[in-house]
Amino acid sequence: MHYFIISFQIIFPILFYMALGVLIRQARLIGEETFTQINRLVFRVFLPIKLFLEIYQSDFGKALQPKLILYGVLCVLIIYVLAWAVVCRFVKDRRDAPTLIQMIYRSNYVLFGLSIAENMYPDENLSLVSVLAAFVVPVFNILAVVLFEVFRGKEKLSIPHLLKGIMRNPLVLGSALGLLIKGADLEIPTLLQKPLTELGAIATPLAILCVGATLTVGSLKKYRRYLVWATLGRLVIVPGIFLGMFLALGLRGIELVGLFLICATPVASSSYPMAKELDGNGELAGLGVAVSNVACLFTLFLWITLLKFWALC
Repeated sequence: MHYFIISFQIIFPILFYMALGVLIRQARLIGEETFTQINRLVFRVFLPIKLFLEIYQSDFGKALQPKLILYGVLCVLIIYVLAWAVVCRFVKDRRDAPTLIQMIYRSNYVLFGLSIAENMYPDENLSLVSVLAAFVVPVFNILAVVLFEVFRGKEKLSIPHLLKGIMRNPLVLGSALGLLIKGADLEIPTLLQKPLTELGAIATPLAILCVGATLTVGSLKKYRRYLVWATLGRLVIVPGIFLGMFLALGLRGIELVGLFLICATPVASSSYPMAKELDGNGELAGLGVAVSNVACLFTLFLWITLLKFWALC
């Protein structure tokens, strides 16, 4: 029950922002076009700043473990390839397919990973989780750009066009700038850090607010089959497969938990603005965020209970 309460505490702000979005839409305080503009602002300004700061503030010196970083990146790549192969076998719509693939491979590791690890290991240095996020999140973003660019339009995709799409993506640019400044050991002036931090903090509430504005009973019924399978894939099938792999590699304790949470956490909130901006199914992406974040209350509780029961962490 302890971990159920922890999960609820993590997810409550997300549920609150969603509910507020629903209320704003129902009260007609803001029109649909305005929500679209807000989403564009989140995608192009606030989320890149947030990603930049998360990487810049990561403590690479204390937790740079190349082997674990390699495992984390390979884990994401394997999930990505498998999700692509399975989804494309059953879903032919050019907007639904990439959205579903993203829902399965892209997790909310930054929000849930660090928060759960902090509660599981209150007396340990958690730089490992932060550093993993600093490498995994840019991979999430680059793969998402590749994914949506491949499915956009009917013309044959060229490598230069794909690279152009990656290099122009605001989330990729924010992550790359963070890695560049961190790698060069440069320091952001103190005067800039406070306003940048405040701008980055706006990203998640606004993104989730826009998700809430898209939620309707009709859309839940319309996509219920997709939502059930994508949520099971994200929260049950993927973590089940990779837990076995991580155990076979001999991982235990915080190293196991840090990698496992990449697989077991719900759909990333940033997947909604990404799908919306890159011609995916924004409505389905928003529903995926909402449903998986609620469902993870139970799945994360069960996974963590099992890890504790088997004395693996």
